[in-house]
Amino acid sequence: MPDTFISNPSFYKLDATLKKLRNYWQKTFDSLNKDITVDQWLVIENIYKHKKLTHNELARHTSKDITTVSRIIELLVKKELVSRMASKEDRRKVFLQLTEKGVDKYKDVRPLVLDMRKTGWQNLSEKDYDELTRILDVIYSNIPLE
Repeated sequence: MPDTFISNPSFYKLDATLKKLRNYWQKTFDSLNKDITVDQWLVIENIYKHKKLTHNELARHTSKDITTVSRIIELLVKKELVSRMASKEDRRKVFLQLTEKGVDKYKDVRPLVLDMRKTGWQNLSEKDYDELTRILDVIYSNIPLE
């Protein structure tokens, strides 16, 4: 692989794009008084999608470390959006679920998230999406686990 590939600004662009997206999402959430952060949304979305998750499963699904997930969960529990439920088989295992208020928050914020995603994908084709996804998957799989 040539050095020009490694020193290419693509990784900077990827990082800058992710930061810009997160800022855009957060400013939009704040301007519409959604009382949620981008990370809280990712947790809510994953719990909604999977119905019932452990902290470790949630960390894997969100690509966040367990400490970060635990802090986010603590805030969502205080907001009464997420509840903890002990496993009947293993008392050490705790499942996370959305409360009714959490489901309402998901349903309130999801259309906004879909609109924001559309904004980012403007002027891109299905082929562009597939190629970007393929490239990101390769980069992700190239990076060793922590």
